[in-house]
Amino acid sequence: MYKISVPVMLHTLHRSDFNQLVEELRAFDCDRVFLAWGQYEQKPERREEGLRLLREYCTRFKAEGFEVGVWNWTFWFLEDHPFANMRSLSGKEIKQFACPTDEAFCDFAAEYVKDLAQCGVDIIQFDDDFRYGYLADITACLCDNHIKKINALVGENLDRETLAEKILQGGKNKYRSAWLKVNGDALRHFGKRMREAADEINPAIRLSQCTCMSTWDTDGTDGFEIAKILAGKNKPLMRLNGAPYWSVHQSWGNSLADVVELSRMESVWSRQGEIEIVAEGDVYPRPRIQCPANYLEGFDTAIRASGCTDGILKYGMDYVSPADYEIGYRKLHQRNRALYQEIDGIFENKKACGVRVYEAMKKAEEADLTARAKEPLKPEDLFFSKAARSLAACAVPTTYEGDGICGIAFDENCRNLPLDTLKNGMILDIRGAEILQQRGVDVGIDSIGKCQFAEEEIFTADELAVHAYGAPVFELSLAKGAEILSKIKVGDQMIPFSYRYKNKKGQRFLVLNMDTRHEKCDRRKRSDALLRHYARGRQYAQEIQWLSGKSLPAFTCGHPDLYLQTKEKDGVLAIGLWNFFADPAMEPVVELAKEYSSARFVNCQGKLKGDKIILEDISPYGFAFIELT
Repeated sequence: MYKISVPVMLHTLHRSDFNQLVEELRAFDCDRVFLAWGQYEQKPERREEGLRLLREYCTRFKAEGFEVGVWNWTFWFLEDHPFANMRSLSGKEIKQFACPTDEAFCDFAAEYVKDLAQCGVDIIQFDDDFRYGYLADITACLCDNHIKKINALVGENLDRETLAEKILQGGKNKYRSAWLKVNGDALRHFGKRMREAADEINPAIRLSQCTCMSTWDTDGTDGFEIAKILAGKNKPLMRLNGAPYWSVHQSWGNSLADVVELSRMESVWSRQGEIEIVAEGDVYPRPRIQCPANYLEGFDTAIRASGCTDGILKYGMDYVSPADYEIGYRKLHQRNRALYQEIDGIFENKKACGVRVYEAMKKAEEADLTARAKEPLKPEDLFFSKAARSLAACAVPTTYEGDGICGIAFDENCRNLPLDTLKNGMILDIRGAEILQQRGVDVGIDSIGKCQFAEEEIFTADELAVHAYGAPVFELSLAKGAEILSKIKVGDQMIPFSYRYKNKKGQRFLVLNMDTRHEKCDRRKRSDALLRHYARGRQYAQEIQWLSGKSLPAFTCGHPDLYLQTKEKDGVLAIGLWNFFADPAMEPVVELAKEYSSARFVNCQGKLKGDKIILEDISPYGFAFIELT
C-alpha cells in the first residue's frame, strides 16, 4: 500500500477550523499526519505549551482515524544554548547547531524525546538536520570535541586548519578515515540514546530520520544504519531526500527527473523491503506561487511508477495559512486519483529495465580529492550522480540493480567497481576511465593532458555541431583502435571527445572526455550541456547496442526534459513519459527494441506502428503511460 503522509505545523493549527482541516487531509487520502514541532524550546513555559498542543492535537487526529507523528529538529536551536556548537571544516562555527559529541546535549535531547513520547504519538521523526553542517558553508564537523577524538585516533596533536587540509585533499588517508569514524560514532550514539529514551515511555513508538546528502557518506554512517538504530524492535522508517522544490531553482543542479532518479538510487541503498521508505514530496516554501502543484504531481506519479518507496510525505498544506488558503495541491491530487490506480495497474510487479547506473553509496573515504582545477573538491560534491542525470536528460531508461543492458559509471564510482561488470559494456567519463586504467584496465587512452574549456562538439559522422558552453574537457591522446565519434573545438584545436573502444579482452567502452565532477560542470551554468543534448541521447541509444548487443527497451529523442521509465515482466513492457518542461513534447516518437502486438494508452493518445509508438503532444508537466504486449 502506498501510504500518504501530510505534515502540518503544530503551532499554526489554531488558524484553521479543525473539521475543515480534517476534510482537506482526507481529500489528500492522508493516512498519517506529522505535527511539525520546530526547533528545541529551552524555556519551560514555551516548551510546556508546545507539549500541551501536541497532546491535544494528537488525541484529536487519532480520534479521526489518522496515525500521528511528531516532527522535530535534531540539533537545531533558535537561541543560544549551553552545548557545543558544530564547526564546518572551514572553521566556521555553526551557531545554534549542537554537536552530538557533546554528551550533555545528548542528555537534553533524550529528555526532550521522553516528553514528546508521553504525548501519545505513534512516530517521532527527526528533521533534515540529522546530519553535520546543515547551516554550514561546507561539510562538518570539526568542533573541539571532534578534534580531540580525531587526534586520539591518529595519535597526533593537530590543529583545526591542519586537520581540515589533510581531510579535504589527496586520496585516502588516516585523517579522513578518523574524521568519518568520529562523525559516524557520534550519530550512532545519539540514535541509540534517543531510542533508549523512547523505550522508557513506549517501546512501540517508531523513531525515524529524514535523510540528507551527507547522510549517505560524509556523516560516517548511512541512512539504513541510522534507521535500524532508531527503530529498536519496530520496523525501520526513513524519509528519503530529493524534493520537487529543488527543481524550481535547480538546487545543486537538479532537474525534476534528477530528483526522481535520486530517490530510486537511495531506495536501493536503503535495502527496500527491510524498511519503510517515504519519498520527500516537499514543495517548500509553499504556496503554489513558490512551487507549482504540477511539480509535486509529476514527482509523485514518477515515484509511484518506479515503485521505489512505500509512500510519500506529501507537503500539500501550507504551514502558515489556514487550511482553505492554498487548496491547489489537494485539487490536483484529487484530479489524478484515478490515474494513480492506473499507474499501479501498469507498473506494479514489473522490474525496471535499462542502463545500469553504478553509483556507490560511500565514496568520500577513498576518493582522490585532488582537484584538476584550483579549488579542492568538496566531499559532499560526490553525492549527486552525473551519470544518472545524463541518462535521464536524454530519455534513456535506467535501473539501479542487476546488470542492466549495459553499465554507466563516472568518476569515483570506478574506483571499486567490480571488474566483471565490464562484460556488458560500460559508459565512462574521462575521470572514470582514468581510474580504471590505473587499475589495469585498457580503456584506450595513451595520455591525458591539461584541462580546456569546450566551445563546440562536432560529430565525425555528419559534422553536426553542438554548443558546449565551456564544458571542462582534456587534451587527449588515444590508443590505436579507438574510434573517435566526436571532437571538441577549442580555439584552433580539435580534441577527441567521445570515442568507443574494444580492448583485447573484448571489453567495450564508450568514453566521454569530460570530468563530470569538475567544479565548472554545472547545469545551472549550462556547462554540463554535453551530457544532455539531443545528439548525446541519440549516441547513447546507438552505442549501447554496440556495447552490449542489446537495444534499449524504449527511447525517444528531441524533447528537452522528457523523462522516461521502463519496467517489464513476462514480455509485457510498461513505459512512463513525463514532460518536465515548459513546452509541449510535440508528437514524440518512442523507439522500441522489438515489435509488440498491442498497446494500451493511459492519459495519452497514440498509435503503435511496428517497433515505434507515435504519440500526440504531451502537455507541459503532463505525463503519459503505455503498456505493450
